[in-house]
This record gives sequence, structure tokens and C-alpha cells, in this order.
Amino acid sequence: MTGTETYREPSEAMMPTLKMDDLVTGTVTDGTYVPKAGDVIAFLPPEAWGGSGGYMIKRVIGVPGSTVGCCDSRHRMVVDGEPLNEPYVLNERASRKSFGPVAIPEGHVWVQGDNRDISIDSSSHHSVGVDGAVPVSRVIGVLDVSTRRGA
Repeated sequence: MTGTETYREPSEAMMPTLKMDDLVTGTVTDGTYVPKAGDVIAFLPPEAWGGSGGYMIKRVIGVPGSTVGCCDSRHRMVVDGEPLNEPYVLNERASRKSFGPVAIPEGHVWVQGDNRDISIDSSSHHSVGVDGAVPVSRVIGVLDVSTRRGA
């Protein structure tokens, strides 16, 4: 990874971690990014998502080789058969969408917003492309949410 960039949260999909129009600093990726669950990333959505061409900001839930599903009996995300503790999620339920388990292919990540009820993310596209997973090559920055500042 190389250098830093400032990113603006374009929606309310990452609340409460980031609010719409918040600015946050990120490390620009250079093709050497190794995904870690919990990372907040800026990425260019896959063409199969039909996006506007701008970047999105989401949290990495599943890394290459993992399986992701929703939800267990307590409404938590499940990764590799284990429920996630996600104190950053805005709503009581990890998601209103039921899916999975979805196997995350090599070179891809599963991403979701912290405000799951409105976030357009991997769970919204799990029947598109590679089950909604985002190619790691589309990640443009790894964000440091401690640098968040209101616009």
C-alpha cells in the first residue's frame, strides 16, 4: 500500500461508523492489499452491480476462502460457522436479508454497510457475478475510521 487519500462517505450506509458526507483518511492500495475482516474499505463496485462509476465505502465481512451467511437464531452474521460480534451495526439485526452460506472466492471480499437496512452491498447482489463478492483488485483504499471528521 502506498500514500494516503481522503474519502467522502457518499451515503448513510455506514452509519453509525460514518455519516453521509463525513471525510475519512485511507491508505491507497497498490495491488498488495491483503483483506482482513473488519476493514473499512473504499472500492469501485463491480460492473455487474450496475453502479454509477463512483466508489463505495463498506466493511469487509468475508475474506477469500471464508463462508458468509445470515443469520443465526440471534440475527447475527455467521462467518465460517461462527457468529460475528458486530457492535458497529446500526440495527439490532445483522441483516433483514437471509442468504448463504456463500463461499468467498480467492481474490474477492464480501462487503456490507454498517447500516444494513439501507446498504447496497454484497448481500444485495449475492445472485450477481461471483455471488456479490467484490474483487480485491477493485479496492482503492483501506480507511482509518478514527480519522473521521464531519464535512
